[in-house]
Amino acid sequence: MAEKKPSTNVRMSREDRIASILVKAKRHLGRVGHENFSPVEVAQDCGVSEATIYRYFASRHDLLVHVAEFWVEELLVGAPVLKEHDSIYNRLRQVIWYSLWVIYSEPALSKFVLMVIRSEPDFRSSRIYALNKRFTSHTKMVIEDAINQGVFRSDVPASMVRNMIFGTIEHEVWSYLQAGVDFSLDGSADLITDIVFKGLAVEPPVDVEVFNRSMAAIEKGVKEIDAAMKQLQGTAADEKPLNLD
Repeated sequence: MAEKKPSTNVRMSREDRIASILVKAKRHLGRVGHENFSPVEVAQDCGVSEATIYRYFASRHDLLVHVAEFWVEELLVGAPVLKEHDSIYNRLRQVIWYSLWVIYSEPALSKFVLMVIRSEPDFRSSRIYALNKRFTSHTKMVIEDAINQGVFRSDVPASMVRNMIFGTIEHEVWSYLQAGVDFSLDGSADLITDIVFKGLAVEPPVDVEVFNRSMAAIEKGVKEIDAAMKQLQGTAADEKPLNLD
């Protein structure tokens, strides 16, 4: 007697069913992109009818938006834990690298969020916007720490620096999202971190008295070396050549 296969359409709570749909929909979106996203295929992957999908989500677009929210929530949970005793430079690189990795690892979802969701008129009042602010807050906190510790200049708002970082990241990955042109994750993280850090780092104040003493010592040393060189040249000129005959 053939073994009976268990039904994939098992009884689930509402929360579990929604979670199951979102997991399968996220996987499907990653494979085909938002342009070719199909709730019918998601339903097939879940072992349910298309009607079941629309029982929980108002439309195809509504499902896509919930997938994006589900994804950003995952990113918040998986964000790197920054160590307070670590240097500002290392912490800044960590958050920049993670932000680049997020896009590198999920280009289809990133493209949907950047090109579709962000262009919607109600974006700033949406849940995905609030989640995104939480995501970028890790970077802003590192910048605020740098300012408070006197590592970064205090005349540039932390929010502006954060916007500059994410604007740079977006431009860096644009060809990757649009045409699949690869980029170096570590190389881009290093370069962006260096530019931000060196551009905002507070230069140590110059002690004029110490500077003048140092310059005087250098000038004295140069004169002494010059005098010694002249003396050597004079000695060499006074020496008679050896007679080898």
